[in-house]
Order: sequence, then C-alpha cells, then structure tokens
Amino acid sequence: MIRTVCTKDLYRILKNAGIDDDPDWMAVVLFVRNLLPRLSVYSEEKKAEVQREICEMIARRDFSEEAYQSILAMLDMYVMQTIGTLELEEALAFEKRSAAQLLNEMTEIIASMQGVSERQAGRLDSFREDTVDIIESGSKRSQIVSRVRGRFQELIQEFKTEAGELNAKAAYFERTANFDPLLTALYNRRVFDAYVEEAVLGRADDAAPLSMMMIDVDHFKNVNDAHGHQTGDDVLRALARIITAHASHYAGFTARYGGEELAVVVKNMSLDNAAIKAQAIRSDVENYDFRARTNGRLAEESIQFTVSIGVAQWRPGWSAADLVSAADNALYRAKNSGRNKVWVYSDAI
Repeated sequence: MIRTVCTKDLYRILKNAGIDDDPDWMAVVLFVRNLLPRLSVYSEEKKAEVQREICEMIARRDFSEEAYQSILAMLDMYVMQTIGTLELEEALAFEKRSAAQLLNEMTEIIASMQGVSERQAGRLDSFREDTVDIIESGSKRSQIVSRVRGRFQELIQEFKTEAGELNAKAAYFERTANFDPLLTALYNRRVFDAYVEEAVLGRADDAAPLSMMMIDVDHFKNVNDAHGHQTGDDVLRALARIITAHASHYAGFTARYGGEELAVVVKNMSLDNAAIKAQAIRSDVENYDFRARTNGRLAEESIQFTVSIGVAQWRPGWSAADLVSAADNALYRAKNSGRNKVWVYSDAI
C-alpha cells in the first residue's frame, strides 16, 4: 500500500515511474498516502480499496491526461458517495427529531381527550347525589326547584366550558396532523402530496397555470456542524417565515417537502412570474440578518445563509410526480451552478 512506503522509498518509486516532477500526479499520490488515512468518514476497508485501485492505475505507467482524469473521476465518485451518505444520515436524524416531537404532542392531546368522558361521568354522579340531598333536606318545593335548577345550570356551564376546550384541542389536533411539527407555518409532506395530486388531477390542456418552487438551504450541514442542530432548526424556522410571508401575497401553498427542502405551489401564475417571485425569496433570504438565540439571548454576530430554488410549471400530460420531479431537477441545477440561484426547468435540463 502507498501509505506503508516511507518518504525516501516513495520518492524513488515516483522517480522510477516518471512522475516525480509531475505536480498533478504527485498530488494524487500524496492525497492517497497522507490525507486518505486521516479521513474518518471512510472505513478502513474503503481506504484500502481506494488505495489499491490507485496503486493499480499507477502501476500501468499510463500517465496521460486521460488516465489522470480517470483517477480524478474515481476519487470524485468516492467523495460524492460519502457526501451523499452523510446528507442522508443528517436528513434522517432531522426527521426523527421532528417525528418524536409530533408523537409527544399527539400523545398529550389524546390523553387529555380520553379523560373528558371520565370527568363528565363523575360530575353527573355528583349532580345526582347533590339533587337527592337537596330534595331530602328541602322543606319548600320552590326552594328545592330553585336549588336544583341552579346546580343544573352550573353543571351545564361546566360542560360548555369543557366542550369549548375540547373543540380547541380537536382543532389543535387537526393542525398537528396537517402541519409540520417543527416548521408550524408549513404543511407537512402528506398534505403537500395530496394538494399537488388534487391540483394536477383532471387538468385540461388550457387550464390555468400551476407553478412550483422547490427551495433548499445551501450547505445546511455546515450550519448544523458549526452552530448545532438547535440553531439549524431555528434557521429553518426563519426560512419558513420568510417563505410564508411571500406566499401569502399570492395565495401560495407552502409546505415542508423533506429535511431542509421546502416547497411553494402557486395556482394561476405564469412560469416567468413564478421565477420572479422565487428571486424575491432568494434575495430576502440572502439579506436576512439571522442571529442564533441561546438561553433567550440573541448572538451578537449574525449567521448568513442562502437558498437555491428550482421553478417548474405543470405541462399537459404531466402527473403530480412529474411536476415535483421537474422542480427538483431545476433545484439540482441551481445548486450545481454555484448555489444561491434560481433555476427554471426546461427540456434542456
């Protein structure tokens, strides 16, 4: 293996191979020898596999530009595979935190609702006992009726109050089921899927425009790594507020698609106008003065973050999945072209 060769022997091997004065090839060898063993994201087996393949390619003594580009492509593939795995693990951890929060809220609501019938049954029993006592202890019919009626009115008022509280809990329960537990201003993925499906279903060729923006935070993992998951969550909440404020002006439907990826669906808006609205969101996010909050106090220094946005419009014959895929493809192009950009879907993608 390259990493087991001492510096003196390494130089001799490179000189014999004819690449001791080629900075590009020396950079490849030094990366595999010195840096690769220190990368904790790779297992020892993966490190050995990369080193073995590089050694085999160098042993062929083909130091052409094509061979060099082939090695770079292979290393790039390993790096991208690792980045993809880390991003998936990050997204999964994020979803687990959101799901746990949702489960806790639903458990509390259900427990409180289950206790209502028991409390009401107890009050009815108490009312019957009180009524019997009033009748047995009363001497005048008018006094008995007045006291029983008063106790009954108290009971009705208690039930009305509890019914109002129960209705409020039911409304909250409905919101919990439909809105994202972390980004409470946004609908969750289940409602998003149903909304887009219904919006697309049965659309005629001459139907009003239906546009979609897919929005993703640039380098979100860096925010989590540098400032912690709590700050990362706060960044997403700030982004949700910005998007919701913009979408409210044109009746846009806002939802969390997954992880740090948010979506806006707009009816009766052309693709060009949707792109303009997306640029407005991107600009506001770029200029937003976000400050992390610790123990109720705002940090002195702000955290700058940006978003990439993909915009697409429904076309005749498309399904809901086609529209989402088009917006997602445009988002992918926006991120690959440098991030902090808006990209409009076209057939050229």
